[in-house]
Amino acid sequence: MTPALDDADALAGAESAAAARLARGDSLSAYDKSQAARDAGLDSVRLRYLNVRALAATGDSAAALARYHALDVGAQGDADSLALEGRILKDMAFAGGGDADARLAEAAAAYVRAFDRSGDAFPGINAASLLAMQGEGAQSAAILAQLAAILGDGPPADYWAGATRVEAALLQHDGAALARLLDGGGWVTTGDAASRASTCLQVRRLAASGAVDSAAARTVCAALRPGPVVTYSGHMFRSDAAAEARISAAIGAELDQLAPSALVGPLACGADILFAEAALAREIDLVVVMPFDGDDFKAISVLSGGAAWGARHDAALAAASRVVAASAAQFVGDDLQFKLGSLTGMGVAILRAAALETDAVQLVVAQGEDVGPRARSEHAGTHADQAMWQATGRASIAIAAGPVDRRLDFPPTPAMAPVPRGQYALLFGDYAGFSKLREADLPLFEQDVLGRIGAVLAAHGDAVLFRNTWGDAVYAVIEQPQAAAAIALAIQAVLRDLPAALGTAADGAGMRIGLHYGPLFRGQDPVTAAASWYGTEVTRTARIEPVTPTRSVFCTESFAAALALAGTGGFDCHYVGRITLAKDYGALAMYRLSDL
Repeated sequence: MTPALDDADALAGAESAAAARLARGDSLSAYDKSQAARDAGLDSVRLRYLNVRALAATGDSAAALARYHALDVGAQGDADSLALEGRILKDMAFAGGGDADARLAEAAAAYVRAFDRSGDAFPGINAASLLAMQGEGAQSAAILAQLAAILGDGPPADYWAGATRVEAALLQHDGAALARLLDGGGWVTTGDAASRASTCLQVRRLAASGAVDSAAARTVCAALRPGPVVTYSGHMFRSDAAAEARISAAIGAELDQLAPSALVGPLACGADILFAEAALAREIDLVVVMPFDGDDFKAISVLSGGAAWGARHDAALAAASRVVAASAAQFVGDDLQFKLGSLTGMGVAILRAAALETDAVQLVVAQGEDVGPRARSEHAGTHADQAMWQATGRASIAIAAGPVDRRLDFPPTPAMAPVPRGQYALLFGDYAGFSKLREADLPLFEQDVLGRIGAVLAAHGDAVLFRNTWGDAVYAVIEQPQAAAAIALAIQAVLRDLPAALGTAADGAGMRIGLHYGPLFRGQDPVTAAASWYGTEVTRTARIEPVTPTRSVFCTESFAAALALAGTGGFDCHYVGRITLAKDYGALAMYRLSDL
């Protein structure tokens, strides 16, 4: 059936938007856009390909491979669709595990099939590289000879032609050809951020396998890697044409020097909006982070600098490639809410930079010292952001603010209740299949499920600040996201071999765990007199667990960002899309947590 004209336009728009986001290295938005189109009933071979490719690019290779076959993406027979299977298998091989060698062989075979059927250079160079990694030099050389005839030796026609010839020169240890390609590297700038990142990752893997010279590989990556991802921060100030022109020029000079792939940060009046406008003017991806309720943020952090900032905030927000909500809670007069926004933005920048095989850098517009209402604690303010970033060991570049008018007109805000408040990781879990257990099996559940969970929590000692259970539910407040991640995965590990009476994976039985990170009140329950941890973020976490697949761990973007900022290895977060939470609690960007 031919789709209606409106559907055809919508389909073309969805395909174009997803492809554009992939080219920018924004696999999260690409997946969201392609999945939203599919959820709306739109369908095409191209949309299926983009949906699977975006899912693969988020790092969830197993899910991507299953969807690749379920949607029969390879049936189209074009080079991209055929090669996608090889790409997913390759990523699975490099993710580790006991079947890595077998996966790599499967990936090479998939690329060989794609090359044989399409005659396209892209699957061909991938086949040659993977064969070389496996020590199959003769087969690799035979494919390289075919590629030489396809590509010729003139100036590369586009980025992929140049990248393919660079990879071939590396595999053939042809330093002279490599130098010629990189010296005449005008083709490099035609490559989008995602393509250049993909080439750098491939070259690094080749070097690690010993198939190419490590020094040559470093030279190639230095020439091809995308620009850094910038997280920005700066003082709020009143409208001032002269100050704005001076600071905008300084910001622009830094951006032109860095040539960043993306900018990530909030949209307060003053420096933030100048950063956003400079990014948009240069067609650099802008990712906006909202620390709390958008209307509250605009009233407190935008209009306090004068009404003129309001329209500029709205325009930048509308033009942003993505908006990240650190929290949807209303403002309660707590600087921890601003800290959560800063932490989330920094973590998102680190995650984006890792996906692009590049660095994350901070740009800060600041005076010599922080003054004013937003600097009343160590949590909030430009210098607090600067200190938090510098603690990661990454580069922070300061731009002198010069004289600016920081006499802001803040609206009345709620007075903070005299209750301690801090930033913590939260864990909620429940046991799918609990309601089907027989009465006689409940003591077994108490012993083998809750007992094992209790042992995991006890093993982490003082890192667990609070724990509670009711029925099959488990709730814990944990000091740091690293400990929460370790606890959640350890719980799933100890529950893998439960007695059959408690249900099996085939029955859909097992623990579902949701993780979140945010500010909480800490008090005493007036009824039980026990310690009590409460706040909007507790309710939000409780709504995550019901939509988590059995035997999995899902976490929010603020949790994934906090984990990335902490820099503790051993964990990986795979984006799974915007998930509608239980009990009409809205939709959140969610990640699946796993071991590295």
